[in-house]
Amino acid sequence: MDFSIPKDIQDKIEELDEFIEREIKPLEKDNMQFFDHRRENARTDWDNDGQPTKEWEKLLREMKDRADAAGHLRFGLPKEIGGQDGSNLAMAMIREHLAHKGLGLHNDLQNESSIVGNFPLVIMMWRFGTDAQKEYYLPRILSGEDTWCQGYSEPGSGSDLASLQTRALADGDDYVVNGSKIWTTGAQHADRIFCLVRTADTEKRQEGISFVLIDMDTPGI
Repeated sequence: MDFSIPKDIQDKIEELDEFIEREIKPLEKDNMQFFDHRRENARTDWDNDGQPTKEWEKLLREMKDRADAAGHLRFGLPKEIGGQDGSNLAMAMIREHLAHKGLGLHNDLQNESSIVGNFPLVIMMWRFGTDAQKEYYLPRILSGEDTWCQGYSEPGSGSDLASLQTRALADGDDYVVNGSKIWTTGAQHADRIFCLVRTADTEKRQEGISFVLIDMDTPGI
């Protein structure tokens, strides 16, 4: 088995390191309260249910905007939507490298925030959405105008998605969804939740599961 890093991926890693030193490190140094011993209090609004502070989220947005302007944020997305067709191997090696660099504004795993973005919902919409859905949603998601959170994990199943209990039952032209989700990062300001639900009972737990896109201002959420 060959564990060496292909040259094109190594070249990209070196390009990212140079970008971090030039653009991200100075921004980080001006906001060290989010990265040193003060970071828990600086990042957390204790008077608002422990949600992230507006200042912390504003800094993350600035990092992403700079990475996007430099052509890094959408690296793993198709070229048709502004990406570079970065492979899964490249994404894995790059994100591992960024995480190995340690705590910093360039890559914060607590928020799934990075100069090289991970966009699973964009990929799913690109591959499986209708033309109308792609035309409407993709530009808004990528610009940050329309924010989504992921409704995957549940209190009784965690990352074992085949054990999820949230159900969606047809009621005329609508669906009634009942269940609980946890670890929905960004839900406090998301416009929509991309929710994994059970729509049928089958012998195989991995079957009978669907995704539904739900507005976060829907009554009952």
